[in-house]
Amino acid sequence: MRREVESHIEQFGQLLKMQLKMVKSYLPSVVFFSLFFPLGLLLLFKFVSAASASFYVISGTATFYVFVSVVSGVAQILAGERNRGRFSLMLAAGVPRELYSFTIAVSNGISTLVVLPVVIVLGELLLGVVVPLEAVPLLTVSAVLSLFSSSMLGMLLGLGIRSQRAVNQYSNVIAFVLSFFAPVYFPPSIVPIPFRYLTYLEPTTYVSQSLYYSLHGSLLALPWDVGVFLTGLIFAVASSFVGRR
Repeated sequence: MRREVESHIEQFGQLLKMQLKMVKSYLPSVVFFSLFFPLGLLLLFKFVSAASASFYVISGTATFYVFVSVVSGVAQILAGERNRGRFSLMLAAGVPRELYSFTIAVSNGISTLVVLPVVIVLGELLLGVVVPLEAVPLLTVSAVLSLFSSSMLGMLLGLGIRSQRAVNQYSNVIAFVLSFFAPVYFPPSIVPIPFRYLTYLEPTTYVSQSLYYSLHGSLLALPWDVGVFLTGLIFAVASSFVGRR
């Protein structure tokens, strides 16, 4: 049992190193979406949003990166690996399906997590949002849980949908819906009461609120963190089920 666990850990390390090396192949895209895209987005919000909404602008933009972009990224990478036959090759070599999928999710999450400090620094420079030092632990917990939930949803789409074209289409549509049909850039209390309950079915509601309160250093982030974790757990169980089909 111990030898098997050590073998899986070693495989995970090797696979993660392989996935991170592949980032070099699309480095210009990573640099653009990690620096210039958030810069342009926050500059836009600087001129069209009220100063009182600055923290929601930051938490909404962070949600876009640590959740929405990871969902589409993990789903499309998994679909591409399956389409090229690399996924089947890894399984034939004895690598567990869940381990290889999780490695793709983690590598994508790590490359995305780098953007969070960029968004916070740009928010301070452009919008005057000052994040207190005591917010760092809460923000770290919220970001990690958000990456877990988004990666599991991406795995669910990448493993559950057989066609690569369909995965690309559905992941983009879902990313759009989770960005703009959920209270990401504003509080849920703004949504009229008959529809407000529907927002709690969207995982980005929990992610955005968790990041918002974390940016303030408020312990009110913790109940939302629980919601983020539970949605991730649901997606993980579902992806495990569809992965065995």
